[in-house]
Amino acid sequence: MELPNFATVAKGNYRAGKPLSLPLIGVLVSGLLIGCGLVFRTYTISMSSAPWEAARQLGLPFITVEVAVILFALRRDFSLRTIWQQIPRFPRYSLTCFFGLYWIGATFVSELGLIALAQNIIILVHLIFCAAIYHSVASINRDGLHDMAKMLAIGLLIFAGMTALAFINHPPLESMPNNQIIWQFIIPGFISVRLFGAFCGAVFSFLLVQLLMDEQERGVSVHQYLWLTLCAGLIIWSGTRAAVLGTGVAFAVALIGYNIRPRKVRTIAAISGCLITAYVLATALVPYGDTNFMLIAPSEGTTPEAVSGGRLSYWSAVWEAFRTVPFFGAGPFASFWMLEPPQSVHVQPHNIILQFLISWGSFATVAGLLALGFATWKAHVIVFAERDGLPFLAMLDSLLAMSLVDGMMHFAQHFMLIMICFGVIFSLTKTDEKDQVALAKTA
Repeated sequence: MELPNFATVAKGNYRAGKPLSLPLIGVLVSGLLIGCGLVFRTYTISMSSAPWEAARQLGLPFITVEVAVILFALRRDFSLRTIWQQIPRFPRYSLTCFFGLYWIGATFVSELGLIALAQNIIILVHLIFCAAIYHSVASINRDGLHDMAKMLAIGLLIFAGMTALAFINHPPLESMPNNQIIWQFIIPGFISVRLFGAFCGAVFSFLLVQLLMDEQERGVSVHQYLWLTLCAGLIIWSGTRAAVLGTGVAFAVALIGYNIRPRKVRTIAAISGCLITAYVLATALVPYGDTNFMLIAPSEGTTPEAVSGGRLSYWSAVWEAFRTVPFFGAGPFASFWMLEPPQSVHVQPHNIILQFLISWGSFATVAGLLALGFATWKAHVIVFAERDGLPFLAMLDSLLAMSLVDGMMHFAQHFMLIMICFGVIFSLTKTDEKDQVALAKTA
């Protein structure tokens, strides 16, 4: 299949304006990370206020920023219709089928009503945001990538300090239910420590691939190794095995598909030193001896159920629930009300395929996965020719791999990163602004 013909964007309505730069995207992501950490602070499994908990579950701060980016794009002649027409026929038909079916379960089956419908609307906002990123992003170059990485690392450093303060300055245990704090739920702005670790895994994949690209072409600075150590330490500290899976898949794709690897012995030694330092510091800082902050807890054993964190039995329960609503699903958050305790504590199935199935049913799942698969394949094809997009591809591969074991396409902070990756990578197929203006004059 041919790539979309983006030259038609230039005809008639193109207006030059300030583009959305990569450093600004980094500031937005880090700003949201810190802002949500300040707003959504709790020492229990949920916020004390139901409306605030709904805002946290739906990721409303992220959606607000996405809407702002869409409005920004509209001021620069963003045309969703034009972009829709440029999508190749197969994924366009798949998306049409998906949007024609995915609302049925939330409307007629879900017991959560408005919140399920809101989540479906948010899915649509995410996709329009992706198109707006594609339309608005500036040209990608190494300086921009480096500055974006710096913004992400600074954001994580500030957030790590906020998290440390949250653990140190906790309320008295006697003021808490059952005189205890469940530490894995107190990460500022995140519903659990695992989701925080997954976020760090996506950033780590970006930083690692960018570092290896810099080694080949412009040299690596000391602070890049410091950023990598910080990110690795937060992954290990959070005990997020999904992040280890995601970063492993991202590196394997970069190595096998794009020949991105350490070229010098000193680089291998430096990266190894980063990982060893991260492991030592992270394991020394396990909060209050809580085994939930260990990649492999001594008490877990080595059974498949233990290694999967209880997911095998949970996935089985989700599958049985899906079989009662096989055609159109039961809407987002269905696992929360369809399953029995203690499994009903989870708001999503921790697996992208089961999430699609129980939320939207078989027909919409097939259509949605076909569109996602096409977009993923096309992103890899584009980066073969435009290698500046490799850090974003690594982040994308990491998040998609993690979606097999967690809710990367359910929670807004991770879904937003996926859409940014797709939008930036597809923007690499655009002609630059000078070419577009020239095309406009000759059209």
